[in-house]
Formats: sequence, C-alpha cells, structure tokens
Amino acid sequence: MQSAITARLCLALALLGMLPPVLAAPQTVILYGDDDYAPYSYVENGAFKGMYIDILRQAASRMPEYRLELQPRPWKRGLDALEKGQVFGLFPPGRKTERPYVQPYSAMLHRESVVLFCHDAVMRTPRTHFPTDFAGLTIGVNTGFLLSEKLMAPAREGLLRLEAAKGNEANLKKLALRRIDCYASDRGAARHTARQLQGELAGYGFQLREVLELSSEATYIAYSARNTPAYKADFIEKMNAALLAMRQNGQLARIEGAYLP
Repeated sequence: MQSAITARLCLALALLGMLPPVLAAPQTVILYGDDDYAPYSYVENGAFKGMYIDILRQAASRMPEYRLELQPRPWKRGLDALEKGQVFGLFPPGRKTERPYVQPYSAMLHRESVVLFCHDAVMRTPRTHFPTDFAGLTIGVNTGFLLSEKLMAPAREGLLRLEAAKGNEANLKKLALRRIDCYASDRGAARHTARQLQGELAGYGFQLREVLELSSEATYIAYSARNTPAYKADFIEKMNAALLAMRQNGQLARIEGAYLP
C-alpha cells in the first residue's frame, strides 16, 4: 500500500514538473511627470494626460515585464524627490550639468524649442537680429522658467527687460494688451494655450506671431542616481529600445503631430 502511494506521489510530482512555470507579475515602475506643462504633461479633470504621457504609455506597451505608473507632481517637487532618491525617474527635463543627482538620462523623448512671440505693433520696425534689434523692449517670461543665457545676458546688461508672470495664459493676455512687447516661451506650450484662448485673444485683435527661435533642447526621462533597484539597468535598456523603435517607425512623429499641429 505504501509503495502505491509513493508511486502516485512521484507521478504527480513528475507531472507538475512538466507544467510551464507561472509567469511572474510585471514589475511596477513609478515615474513622476510635470503636472502643469500642457500640452506635454498636465492634469485635466483628474486625469494625467499629454504628449509625453502618450509616448511613455506606448513605449511601456512594448515592455510586458513592467507595469509603468505615471504620477503627476509639481515640477520643483518632482526634482526634489529625484535628488533625494525618493522616485525612480522624472520627465521631461533637459540635460543640466547642475544636476549630478541624475544618472543616467534616457533616450531622447522630444526636442522643445523656446521662441520669441511679439506684438504686431512691435514688429512694424524690422527686427531680425537678437538681442540688438530688440533693445529697450520688455519681454515676458514664465515664473520659474529656466531661462537660457541668450535671454539672461542681454537682460543683465540692461539691453532689454524681462518681466515674469505665472504661466502662458497670463503672459499671452499681457502680450495681447501690449503690457509686454514680446513673450519668450516654449513653442508648443504657447501655441496650445493660444488655441484655448483663441476667442478672447481675437477680441483684442491679436494673433500669436512667432518672430524667431531662441534655443532648442532635447528632453528625456531623468533617472535618480540614488534610486537603484535591481531592475534599473534592464528597465532603462528596454525603455530606450522602445523609444528608439517608435522613432524609427514614425510612431513618435505621429504622437507629436497630434499635439503640435
């Protein structure tokens, strides 16, 4: 009797050994993103949305081993969490030498451009060379916006004046009302806001006019040097491969085109 039970047990164990292993649950990975940077990443009616959200979700769909969770955060709070190692990664910063706490950066997500928009009345005088042709003008900028040296240097020299206001909407209204002469902003963000304010801006007889490009910068996922889970290298490699494949097959361009017409 004992030998029969032993035989059945051995057979059962053998059959179990032939079964395929149970698939491991996907590893959850959390990335923080700017919560107030339309059309790139922003919260609307409680939903986190935008161009970078679509890009990262599409990339994650190519990575079945991982479950990507995107969480909105105020930008400065997100940077602080990244520096302290409280979060694995943050999007979408550019490369900054003053951020040694980033290690590494991902493959490129997008290239953003800072451009100068000016009121038509200002452009009645031909202005093609920056900053000399813009001497004496007041240029609006967004509060907290990291300004390039191309803007800061002439401002320090007193060649032109910078005036900060909170966000695209406030600055576009100031521009329409001639309270500032020009406005320096990310091209996509300013155009997105101008489309939302189209009726109001038209009431001022104003149309957004781009004058020249001041600078451009590639954007990335920044990974925290102080947050080093076992899967870090593998996740970064697979995310970079997914972003590269999307760029090569035109998927990134299609997403960009949907947000930046």
